[in-house]
Amino acid sequence: MLKRSVLLILLFVGIVSGCRLFSPTGSGVIPQVKIVSPQDGDTIKTASVVINVEVTSNEEILKVKFFDNNLFLGEVQTYPYEHLWETAFVSNGQHNLKAEAVNVSGNTGSSPNVSVIVSKEEMYNWRFFDSPTASNLNAIFANDSLNIWICGDNGNILSYDGSDWILSEISGTIYADLFDLHFISPNKGWCVGDNSLLKFDNGTWSQLLLLEKEKFLSIFRFDDISPGWVGNYEGRMFVFTGDSLVKYETLDTMPITDILGITPSDIWACCGNSLFHFNGTNWLLDTTFVGEKVISLCLQDGTDIWAVGTYIYFYDGYKWEKRDLPSQCGVNSELYAVHFATPSNGVACGKSDGEGLIISYDGVQWRKETMQIENRLLYGICRFTNGEGWAIGYRGTILHSKGN
Repeated sequence: MLKRSVLLILLFVGIVSGCRLFSPTGSGVIPQVKIVSPQDGDTIKTASVVINVEVTSNEEILKVKFFDNNLFLGEVQTYPYEHLWETAFVSNGQHNLKAEAVNVSGNTGSSPNVSVIVSKEEMYNWRFFDSPTASNLNAIFANDSLNIWICGDNGNILSYDGSDWILSEISGTIYADLFDLHFISPNKGWCVGDNSLLKFDNGTWSQLLLLEKEKFLSIFRFDDISPGWVGNYEGRMFVFTGDSLVKYETLDTMPITDILGITPSDIWACCGNSLFHFNGTNWLLDTTFVGEKVISLCLQDGTDIWAVGTYIYFYDGYKWEKRDLPSQCGVNSELYAVHFATPSNGVACGKSDGEGLIISYDGVQWRKETMQIENRLLYGICRFTNGEGWAIGYRGTILHSKGN
C-alpha cells in the first residue's frame, strides 16, 4: 500500500511541476534544415541540377526528403544530403523547392521554400533546328562554319547560308538516296548514292555518272589530280580519277561505310567489322574486330585516328585499340559518325536503345550530351573549334549546338 502511494505522489508531482516523463514524439530537438543550392531566385537552364541540403541536429538523421511544389522527389539516408533534380522533365516556370529532415527521435524539420525558375530555352547541348525536308539526312561535310553541306534520301542536298538550311538545286532530276559527300574546296566537291555520282563545280550540282545496280556509300579525294576512292554496299572499292570511276577490287562482302585519307599512300576504309589500309600500292586487311562493327573514321591529329561503330576505336599510329562507350549510354548503342575539330574537341552520334545519341570528347574522356529531340537516330555530325556544331539524321532531323 505504501509503495502505491509513493508512486501516485511522484506522478502528481511530475504533473504539477511540468516534467515530461514520456513523450510519444521523441525528446530530441527539431533538426534545422536549409537548401544550400540552388538558391532562392536562381534560374535553372540545365537538364538537371543537384539540390544540396545542409542539416544541423544534435541527433542522428534518419533521412532527408526533397519536394518540388510539394511533389515528393526522393530521399537520402546518408550524407551528403543531395538529390539530382532532372529539370528536363518538369514544366517551365516557377518551382518551390523544400527539404525535410527526420531524426532518430522522429522529429521532422523543414527548410524554408527556395523559389527557382526553370527555363528550357538553353537547357540542352543540342537543340532542334528547322529543316526544309522530312527525308532522312545521311551525311554532313563542313568546309568551315559557314560553308556546310548535307545529303540525304530522295536526292536532297542542303547547304547552310549562315542562318538557314536551303535545299540545293541539281541540274537534272535526281531522286536517288544520297549517302556521302566530300569537298576539296568550297567550290569543288562530290556526292555519292544509289547508282549516282554527283559533282559540285562553281556553285552548280550536276550528275557526273549514272551506274545501274550500284549503291555507293563513301567517297574520298585529295584533289583533282591524285586518285580518289569510292566504296559501295557490297565491299567493292572504285578508283576515282578525273571524272571517271573504275572498279578496283573487292575488300570484303560488307559495305564500305567510310574512307579516310591522310596521304595518297596512307588511306583507311571501314568495312563491316574490319579496317583496311591502302599503302600506296594495295589495299590490305589491317585489323578485324570479331562480332563488332566499324562505321565511321576521323583523323584526330597527325596519324591518330578515331573510329566508331558498336564501340569506340583509337589508332595511335601503330595499332588499333577498342574503348568502351560512356557509362551513360544504353546497352544497345551504335555510333554512325565521328568528327574532330581539335584533339580535345571531338563528337560522335548514333543511337542508344532506339533513340538518338551524341557523345563528346574533351581530350580525356567521352561523355554523353543532352538533346532536345531524343527519338530521332542521328547519322552525321560536325563541330567547330568555337563549340558550334550540327547533327543530322532520321526524317530530316537537324540539331544545332551553339557552342561558346
